[in-house]
Formats: sequence, structure tokens, C-alpha cells
Amino acid sequence: MAYQKLTYAGTECNNYLYFSFYAEVFDTNVVTTELGIEPTSVKIKKHPVPISTSWKYQIEVGSEIDLETPLEQLVGIFECKVDAINRLKEKLQLSTRIQFVIYIDINPDSSTPYFGLNKRTIDFLGKTGTEVDFDLYKTDTIGLLDKMDEE
Repeated sequence: MAYQKLTYAGTECNNYLYFSFYAEVFDTNVVTTELGIEPTSVKIKKHPVPISTSWKYQIEVGSEIDLETPLEQLVGIFECKVDAINRLKEKLQLSTRIQFVIYIDINPDSSTPYFGLNKRTIDFLGKTGTEVDFDLYKTDTIGLLDKMDEE
């Protein structure tokens, strides 16, 4: 039985999450200055890609399955900046997002990642009008697919 390799993200779990500002085009330096926080990455719209501009602050989680602790760290960094976030969103016509990028190990002995959205996090999301998005990928850390291809 053949499996589509495109649905798999390799042999390692590399979970991470980030808070981002995004719009078609904006001055990312204004966000950095207003927040007093250096982004971990910035993308500027070009043709053909990227199709938009973004300011991102990312927390690496790696193969850890606890995503609740890093989410709390991320909220802790930005929750005292709610007024600044909202000013930036209005002034520059920006949107905000918390993005989870989660690799789920297909090994039957592995646990799946977990997280919770507690009142503090929900309050932050509500006050800033921040969207939450999830990118989920399968990871084969034990070579299960290779074994199935050999059969």
C-alpha cells in the first residue's frame, strides 16, 4: 500500500507556535518600536511570494508534547502590550494571529501534543481580536512508512 509522502513532514517532531501581525504591506519597524520587542522573523511582500507582510515572534517547542507552557509564555510576553497591539492594528490596518505548528508522531507508542486555552489566554485573544490557527503535520519517527513500502 503506497502512502502520499506529501502528507508527512519527515522523521522529526519540530513543534512551535508564534504570535504575528500581518497585512498586505506595512512597516514592520513600527511594530518593533511600538512593542519594544524584536521579532524572530519578518517577511516583506514580494512578487510572487510571500503574498503578504508579517512580523512574527516564535517560540520553539521541538519534540515536547506540552504546548500549553509555551502558549502561556507567549501570552505572558504580549498581554501587557494589549493597548499597543490594538493601536497598531487600528493605525496600520493589521490582523493578529497565534499560530500552532504541530507535528503528530504516527508512532502508536507516542503521545499526542496537548494544550489548553485557559481564561488568561482567552482573555488576551478577546481583548486583541487575535485569531488562532493550527497547522498539523504527521511525522514518522520510527520508519513505519518505509517498512510498509518494503512489503
